[in-house]
Amino acid sequence: MPRRRFFVPHGLEQNGIAVLTPDQAHHLRTVLRLRAGDEVELFDGAGLSYSGSIQYRGAEIQIGPLRVIQHPEVPGNELVLAAALIKPDRFEWILQKGTELGVERFLPLVTTFSTVRIPQAGLAARMDRWQRIVREACKQSRRVTIPRVHFPVPLEALLTAPEYATHARFLLHQKATERLDARLQAGNQVLLCVGPEGGWDAAELHAAEDAGYRTVNMGTRVLRAETAALAALAIFQFLLETPPV
Repeated sequence: MPRRRFFVPHGLEQNGIAVLTPDQAHHLRTVLRLRAGDEVELFDGAGLSYSGSIQYRGAEIQIGPLRVIQHPEVPGNELVLAAALIKPDRFEWILQKGTELGVERFLPLVTTFSTVRIPQAGLAARMDRWQRIVREACKQSRRVTIPRVHFPVPLEALLTAPEYATHARFLLHQKATERLDARLQAGNQVLLCVGPEGGWDAAELHAAEDAGYRTVNMGTRVLRAETAALAALAIFQFLLETPPV
C-alpha cells in the first residue's frame, strides 16, 4: 500500500525534521490512526518530496528523519487552463481533474455568457477552497508541484496578458473549422481556453483570433464545458509528453 502523503509548505522542514500543521496532525492522528514509527511521505508543493517516520511529541506530530525521494524527470512543459466560471461543483471538478492531468496554472474567466459571478466579499473564501482542492488533488495523484489558481479575470484581460504571448494558445469552439487532434504541434507551453455552457460571444471569438488564438473544435459531439476541458487537457498532455518522431 502506498505511503500516506501530507503537504508541508516549503521551508517548514528544518534539520531533517518536519512538523505537520494542526489540521494535518489531526487527520493523521484521529482519522487515519497512524502510529509512531509508521512511514509517511511529505511534499512541499515546490517540487520536492520526502519520506520519514512519525514521531509524537505531545500535541505536535513530527516527521523525520527526512529522506529525499527521487522522482522521474518531468519535461519542462507548462499547461495553462483558462476556464470560464460555471456552476461551483463543476468548476471544482475541473480543478481537481485538471491537477491530475498536469495543469500548472488555472485562470478562472469571466465571460459574456458566464452565469456565475463571485461577489467580492466571498472571493477570498472561494480562493482558499480552490487552492485546497488542487492541493488535495496533488496528494492523491502524487504530484510534487501544486498548480497556481489565479483570481478570476475578464477574458479581455487574458487576451492582452503579455506573460502568455509566447504560449501556443487555443480556444475551444464547437463551430471552429480546425479540429483539435494529435496532429497539432503544440510546443512546450500551451494555454487552453474553455468557455461556459452558453459558449462564446461573437465579439469574444473575434478578439481571441485577433490576439493570436487558434479556435479549434472537439468533433461533432456536444460536450459540457467541464467534459470538453478535460478531454482537451488529456490530448495536450499526450502531445506534451510524447517525444517527436
